Amino acid sequence: MLKAVIMDFDGLIIDTEVVWFNIFVEWFKKNKDYDLSVEEFLLCVGSSSEDLFIKLELQNNWLIEREKFSFDTQTLFVQQCELLYPKDGVIEFIQSIKNEGLKLSLATSASKLKPLTQLKRLNLLHYFDLIVTAEDVERIKPHPDLFLKSIEKLKIDKTEALIVEDSLNGLIAGQNAGIDVLVVPNEVTKYSKFENYFEKITSLSNVDIKELIAKYN
Repeated sequence: MLKAVIMDFDGLIIDTEVVWFNIFVEWFKKNKDYDLSVEEFLLCVGSSSEDLFIKLELQNNWLIEREKFSFDTQTLFVQQCELLYPKDGVIEFIQSIKNEGLKLSLATSASKLKPLTQLKRLNLLHYFDLIVTAEDVERIKPHPDLFLKSIEKLKIDKTEALIVEDSLNGLIAGQNAGIDVLVVPNEVTKYSKFENYFEKITSLSNVDIKELIAKYN
C-alpha cells in the first residue's frame, strides 16, 4: 500500500536546473573560455557541483576557485529563482497527494535554506510533512541516505513509498535505497540515460494519483 510520496526539489518543483545550467555555462565561458556542455553539467545535477569541478580540473589542468565561483553565482541564482513559478502540474499533484491522505516528504541534496525559502514563497511549504536536506545526512545523492532518512522519519517501509525525481543522480539514489522512482525529466535532465525506473513521464500534469495508488494495492 502506498503511504508516502518523496519529492525532489530542484528541477522538479521549480526549474532551477535550467537556471543553474545557464549560469554555469556563462561563468565557465567568461572565466575559463570554456564551452560547458549539458552532458558535463549533468554530473552535478541532483548532487554536488564538486564532482563536475574535479572532472574539469583533471581534464583541463585547471584550478577552479570555489569561493570565486560561489561569489559570482549565488546571488544571481537567488535573484533568478525569485522569478520562477511551480512547474506544470506540481501544485495539483501535491494537492492530490494530500487529498488522498498520503504523507509528503521533500528529499533534496541542497541545503535547507533554499527549498524552505522557495516553498514559503510559493505557498507550498505547509503541504509537506517532512523536509530532509543535505544537513540531515552524511552523504547526498546518488547515495541513498536522503531517501532512507525520509522513510525512517515517516515510519514507513520502502515498499510503501514512491520517489519522484527529475535527475539521474536522484534515480540512482532511489535505486540504491530500494524504493520505486517516478522519473519526470526537465529540459536539462532529459538528456540523461534513465534506466530501471518505476515509470517515466514528461510532466506531473500527466499523473493520476488514484492510478498510482492502485498499483500498490
